[in-house]
Amino acid sequence: MADNHDHHNRSGLIAFIGAMAFVFLFFFYIVFVNKGVTLNENVTEPTPADAPKFDLTTVKEPWLENEQVALAGAKIFKQNCALCHGAKGNLVGGIAEARNLVEGHWKAGEGMISHFKVLQNGITGSQMASFKQTLNPTERWAVLNYIETITNNKTKDKLEDIATFAKSAD
Repeated sequence: MADNHDHHNRSGLIAFIGAMAFVFLFFFYIVFVNKGVTLNENVTEPTPADAPKFDLTTVKEPWLENEQVALAGAKIFKQNCALCHGAKGNLVGGIAEARNLVEGHWKAGEGMISHFKVLQNGITGSQMASFKQTLNPTERWAVLNYIETITNNKTKDKLEDIATFAKSAD
């Protein structure tokens, strides 16, 4: 009869003990040493339902510099213009043939009057479409007000010229 000895796989036991030691050390590191991942998220509370809302249609002169009009213009820009010009107007995420609105190398003239005409009529021979049917004049002025806040090439039009033009523009 053969001797009945208790044999075990010594290398398997060493591998098992090593794996358990690794798991316990890794657990200790995750729980007590590691600080975790910082996402740097800025969480803000949603606007309360009873908070006053800005109504762009109540603005009598949307071509004048106005922070609330520019914020409304930013929302309209993101919905209608960001696809081509990029979310910040700098072509990042936009199309290469579009205009970089931050640098402001204007193709169809400088100033708010020229820009309004571009929004109204588009640019022939380019991908810049007319927004006359899409945006009403107040919304177009709001978009231009926003563009003035991001561009390095500010308008050189006189305020009285813009006001005169705006009263006749549709």
